Amino acid sequence: MEKNLPAGAPPKWLGSRGEELKNIVSLLGEGFVKCQANLYNAETNPDGCINLGTAENRLVFELLKKQINKLNVHWEDYMFTYNDMSGRPDLKKAVAQFFTNQTKSPSPVDPSKMCVFNGGGPCIEALIFAICDPGDGVMVATPYYGGINYDVQARARAKVIPVHFYSKLEAGQTKPFQISIAKMESAYQENVKKGVKIRAVFFMNPNNPLGDVCTKQEVLDLLNFCHRHSLHLIMNEVYMNTIFKEGVEHHSVLSLKPEEIPDPQRVHFVWSASKDLAMSGMRFGVLHSWNQDILDCAVMSANFHTIPVFVQTLMQQLLSDRDWLRDVFFPENNKRLLEAHNAIKDALDAIGLPYLDRPSGLYIYVDFRKFMSSITPEAELALFHRFIKEGIYLAPSQAFFSDECGWFRIVFSRPLIETKLAMDRLGKVCKQLLEEKSNVASGGDAEATNTLLGEVDHLTVAEGSTLENLLSQLKTGIQNSDWLKTNTADQWKDENPEAYKAYMENFK
Repeated sequence: MEKNLPAGAPPKWLGSRGEELKNIVSLLGEGFVKCQANLYNAETNPDGCINLGTAENRLVFELLKKQINKLNVHWEDYMFTYNDMSGRPDLKKAVAQFFTNQTKSPSPVDPSKMCVFNGGGPCIEALIFAICDPGDGVMVATPYYGGINYDVQARARAKVIPVHFYSKLEAGQTKPFQISIAKMESAYQENVKKGVKIRAVFFMNPNNPLGDVCTKQEVLDLLNFCHRHSLHLIMNEVYMNTIFKEGVEHHSVLSLKPEEIPDPQRVHFVWSASKDLAMSGMRFGVLHSWNQDILDCAVMSANFHTIPVFVQTLMQQLLSDRDWLRDVFFPENNKRLLEAHNAIKDALDAIGLPYLDRPSGLYIYVDFRKFMSSITPEAELALFHRFIKEGIYLAPSQAFFSDECGWFRIVFSRPLIETKLAMDRLGKVCKQLLEEKSNVASGGDAEATNTLLGEVDHLTVAEGSTLENLLSQLKTGIQNSDWLKTNTADQWKDENPEAYKAYMENFK
């Protein structure tokens, strides 16, 4: 019996850190788990949930299986023993050559400047442990890959500092959500004044969830911003080989000349096989840094994140076949990604959904705002759950820590038959949403009508009343009132949270 517990109280199994880890909430994780519990299968579960929320490429599995099955990988004695925790030398040599070729590095990438981990996330966490104390800040432009919060905060206990960008163009921008160094500078100064110690900037190029690819000048601007403030730049380039539109060039930090990098000791590169090679289950990630102290710390973290030697040998042989990668895999992968991207665009156009037409990635960022009852986090979450209920998992903007609601990331790198079925389901849901929105708006302006529930406080609503009955009462009330002129939707929502919650349940 545990001491100091009230009689009948359950035992306390976890320490404070355990409680924190157990209670971490991830919308990407929630969507994945709910989808897996009722996963679509054409034969055994045709009404199941189709996963268009997890960024996996399922278009090239047969290419990978064919190639891997040809590799001469057999169990050898050295695979049963301890090996270099930073990665086997022959593997790092193959990775270095792969990076040299794919990034067009001006000089051969040095394999001694790398450490291998079981995934990109552990690479990032190892960097955070090395450069941050608990509470230190890492700036990230939104919307951003949601897993970074876990990598930065869960165990390393640093703090993500979001810098919000929006679809509406601001000064100096030429496209939605475009990174502005001026806004990064403003956010940096604001947090420093609050006493936050900013240590790093995290950035993805190409971007997830937007699909944007940075110009060389944008990469240089980020490097110079970090140099001005002695900040580390963690550049995640896991999508560098998923650029499927011709004429778009990727500018890796490894492609820059030495004189173009003002502070190489604070520049770190992360890559994994999960996206570029469609092998998220292989758990293979690489950290490159010119800073030997960082690498020494990374090796200590790698003790907890080593890759089985058998897998290291397999990856060494796969990455060493430069002819197959250059002439077969990457051209075919990009061809299939482009076809899938065009197919999803056609489906979205047919539904009437606006989207960002970008040149890279496994996904497309889509604007659902005109289909939503209100542009609020609550309405977006209601739509997220409704989609899952209707058999489609899409990742909402809150999963990417954006404060502009109404956008969802749709992953298109799945078999076309599944994507088409998912889009058919999505089209039906969107049609229903417009009909419901039109019905709600039948008593007047749609946005204003959403505020009518402010009249609930002086109406008696019978238990089990339908939404239609409630709206009928409200319509009568508005005809004899100037209430709309003196109240707003946001004001009502803040003053009547329980009523608003009840109203939103109708959209689940």
